[in-house]
Amino acid sequence: VSDLTAMKFKEYVEEASGGKMVVNIFSNCGLSGGDLTKALELTQIGNIDIHSCAPANIANYDPRFYAFWLPFLFPTQDNLLKFCSSPKVQAEVNKWCNAIEMEMLGINNAGSRQISNSKGEIRTPEDLKGMNIRVPGANVFITLYRDYFGANPTAMDFSEVYTSLQQGAIDGQENPIAVFASSKFDEVQPYVTLWDGVRDTTIWVMSSNTLNNKLTPEQQKIVRDCATRALQWGNEYLAQSEDQIIEDLKKKGVTFTYLSDEEKAAFRDACSGIFDEYRESIGPEVIDLFTKGYLED
Repeated sequence: VSDLTAMKFKEYVEEASGGKMVVNIFSNCGLSGGDLTKALELTQIGNIDIHSCAPANIANYDPRFYAFWLPFLFPTQDNLLKFCSSPKVQAEVNKWCNAIEMEMLGINNAGSRQISNSKGEIRTPEDLKGMNIRVPGANVFITLYRDYFGANPTAMDFSEVYTSLQQGAIDGQENPIAVFASSKFDEVQPYVTLWDGVRDTTIWVMSSNTLNNKLTPEQQKIVRDCATRALQWGNEYLAQSEDQIIEDLKKKGVTFTYLSDEEKAAFRDACSGIFDEYRESIGPEVIDLFTKGYLED
C-alpha cells in the first residue's frame, strides 16, 4: 500500500505541476541501503526529500513517537482515521518533526498489526506465553510482548523475518495483513489472529532543507496538497482491499481467528499497565491527545 500511495503522489504532483516537478520513488529505503536510521538522517539533510515510515522509527530522536504504537489506542478503524486527520494531532506531531529538521506531510492508516504464528490459534494472552515472536526494534513492542503477554519478543530486521520463520528460529510475527500477504508469510505461517491491538500508521516527512531551499511557495503548496490527496487515496484503497486480501489468504490455507469483543478486552486488560509505564517518557499530555484529545477537534 505504501508503494501504491507513493505512485499516486507522483501522479498527482506531476499532473499539478504540468510535468515541471518529477517524483522518483525508491522502495524499501532504497536510497539508504535499507537502513531506516540512515534514511531519516538523509532526510534531515535533504539528500532524501520525502520519507515514508512508521512514526516509531523516529523515536530515537524523540520518544513521543512511541505513542503511535501503544496498544488499544483506537477502538475502531474510524477512530484511527479521525486521529490521522485531526488538526490537533497534525499540529502537535509537526512540531516534533520541525525540531529535527523535517515537516510532517501527513499520517495515514497502515492497517492493524495482526499476529501470525506456526503453532496454533491464539485467542488469549496466555496463548502467547513462551512464544518466540518477531517484533520491530522498538522498546514499546518489546515491553508489550515480554512483560504483558509473556512471549519472547525478538527484534530483527524485516529482511530476515521470512527466513527465520521458515527455519523455525521464531514462531511468529506481527504486521498488517497487506504486509503479511506481500511478504508471502502465508507460506510459513498458517495461523493469523485478528486482534486489532495495534492499529498501525505511516507518517510522511519532508526535509526542511528541501522545503525551504529547493521549492518555490507554489511548489510547496503542490507537494502538501498532493500528499494529502495521496494519503487519503491510500486510506480508501486499504479499506477496500483488506477484506479481499484475507479471502485470498484463506484460499491458500491460512486459518484466521476472529476475536470477540470479550476476547479483545482480555488482551486490552492484560496490557493496560503499559500506559502508566510510558506516561513519563512519552508525556501525559501526549497520551491524553492520542487516547481522547483527537476526538475534541
